[in-house]
Amino acid sequence: MDAPGRIALGENNVWVLPLHPDDGGGWLLIDAGIDGTIGFESTWNVALDQAQGLGFTPHDVRVVVVTHEHIDHAGLAARWATSGTTGHEARIVCGRAAIPSLVAGIDTIESQREPRFAELERHGMPPELVALFRARTNRLRWPPCPRDAIDAAEDHSTFRLADGTTLRLLVLPGHTPGNLVAWIEEAHTLFSGDTVIPTTIPTAGLHFPRAVEGDPTAPRWPSLPAFLEAVAAVRALRPVRIYPGHGEVIDDPTTYLDRFETHHARRGAKVRAYLEAHAPCTAFEVVRGVFTRLPDERLLQAMTEVLGHLDLLEARGEATRSVTGREAGRDVVRWSLT
Repeated sequence: MDAPGRIALGENNVWVLPLHPDDGGGWLLIDAGIDGTIGFESTWNVALDQAQGLGFTPHDVRVVVVTHEHIDHAGLAARWATSGTTGHEARIVCGRAAIPSLVAGIDTIESQREPRFAELERHGMPPELVALFRARTNRLRWPPCPRDAIDAAEDHSTFRLADGTTLRLLVLPGHTPGNLVAWIEEAHTLFSGDTVIPTTIPTAGLHFPRAVEGDPTAPRWPSLPAFLEAVAAVRALRPVRIYPGHGEVIDDPTTYLDRFETHHARRGAKVRAYLEAHAPCTAFEVVRGVFTRLPDERLLQAMTEVLGHLDLLEARGEATRSVTGREAGRDVVRWSLT
């Protein structure tokens, strides 16, 4: 296959592929891009300038595949969906579980803020630290996407490209509940979104998908077990080249897949060892025991990762959680090995 075009929006990649003329032609984008500014220019205008350089306009875009429901990958979905002429608007395709977030836009983030903070306190983070993270504000934009512009990848999973190859969407929950990757079997080429990226080891998050749909009391979705399964599924494809959501093209996928799996194996062993020595304990106590020199501003990321590994131990039947008492008026969860 020919190399895809790339629209670079800061640290985000939007990959551009031509569709087969027998299917109507036009262009397919992988990820919508971030809705913000670069310097004094809006990212939408930057995207349009780069699209023109690649030979197309929003009128020519038929499909935008959104790999997952994060603001930096889905922020411009509504612009692509509504910027064509009547009858030529782009279809937005994402995992079915991602649809409520694309329809909600920025409310996706707002609806999950308080459930996330409550979860941090339930797992032992002191209220004053939670207040530090609560004070952070989001300055990005994420306009809601019209529901009738969105198709589920489970219902529309293949696209014939101009060179005769087929792009297939594979729904692999993990990085988010609606996460997907795009695969060209003939070229053993993967478009990975944030499932595999060269710039860092992507993490699972604190996801409350039912909060987006109006239930703020719904439990957290345990993402790390699914994320490890997603990476194992990517490895089984045996890709030879990966086009990631951030960073440069990956020509040695095994290196980055190994790095991901080795990192989580080592981190999981440290979490298990701390539980063995100190249980029952809260997730925050594990964080303080495993990340002994971490500054406060990075404790949220560490807490997210430790909760992921506790979820993983629980899924394997190696750990259990229990509510052992109330602190500051809230139930507190403590973990033990089985």
